Amino acid sequence: MKIFYSSLLLILLFSCKQYYIEKNCFEDGKEKNNKYKEFKIDSQEEILRANPSHLRFIINKELKTYDEESKDDRVFRSESESRKRIEKYNKKFTDLRKNFGEQFFYKNIQKENNNIYGIGENQFGYWFLEVKNNTPNAYYLGLSNFTYFNNVQPENFVSGNRLLAYGSFIRISESWGYPFGPKKEAVKDQLVFEINLDLVRKDSDKDRFNDLFEKLILLNPNSADTDNDGISDFIDINPLYKSEKSKFTDLYSQVVDHDYQNFDFSKNNYSFAGYFSDCDYFQKINPTLVKVLIYPEKERFNLKSDYRLGMFPDYIGKIKKDRDDKKFFINYGSGAGGGFIEAIYENGKWILSKQSTYAI
Repeated sequence: MKIFYSSLLLILLFSCKQYYIEKNCFEDGKEKNNKYKEFKIDSQEEILRANPSHLRFIINKELKTYDEESKDDRVFRSESESRKRIEKYNKKFTDLRKNFGEQFFYKNIQKENNNIYGIGENQFGYWFLEVKNNTPNAYYLGLSNFTYFNNVQPENFVSGNRLLAYGSFIRISESWGYPFGPKKEAVKDQLVFEINLDLVRKDSDKDRFNDLFEKLILLNPNSADTDNDGISDFIDINPLYKSEKSKFTDLYSQVVDHDYQNFDFSKNNYSFAGYFSDCDYFQKINPTLVKVLIYPEKERFNLKSDYRLGMFPDYIGKIKKDRDDKKFFINYGSGAGGGFIEAIYENGKWILSKQSTYAI
């Protein structure tokens, strides 16, 4: 009798899992539109409260304002002027580019006692970059999405456990608008930031992602292998979920890779493509060209996304089956437009074609 009930329980558990996979992965014609939170302008108090305790600041009226910085960025430059600026940038940051590649847009560099220090920016915000004993490490500074660093920074910005930077606290002043993003304004301007590097460097699980970054992207700061798949979070292509190989997991993996077919970002430790999905197949993908973070839908509004750059702007939807179950369709979208992907399964392989139906 015990064997009978055990077998019945296993059948029920399997059936329940299959139900949720079907519900979360395949369209049933009864899809509901995503509910988006109404846009709200953040107050100065909310912005200041969102920034970390290891950061202090003072006002320096000699610094450029955020508006002045924005105007400088919008100045039209001839092709020759732009080329000279790129050459100057590449020359100045040669050592950082050698160690970190193009994972960051570099804002500052300092060389001292055979060590190299830098400040970089990527989709998540600002980072402290450090090369010691020819080993590069990047530490997320923990700054909120409301921080802006000026183009001109102090020449010697690292001293002991202290980092100095010039910038402003900013906010979105009106709702999001493509293709240029939302309009921003300063709420506290002409600031000198002082940041405690001892707290920034803290890496409890010694996996080379500092605690501040792991907390931001919802990895476990106390485990070097969040998904327990035997691969360190630092090099794991999909660190939040243990990857599996199956027909529809392979489909989602190929869909993600399709956007990066002319690039290979898989060795970029500090940048990720991110998506929100409750689909078991999507969560357990194993793409080859880019690292991914897959979040359940409930986390869509819990993450502290970076409004200025758009941390995760891309959307990939559920699978729609054709009548003969040989052709499948998946909707996609981003700030640049959207459409659908047609997928045909033949001889154990997926053949994809991307159809754009709208552009912004």
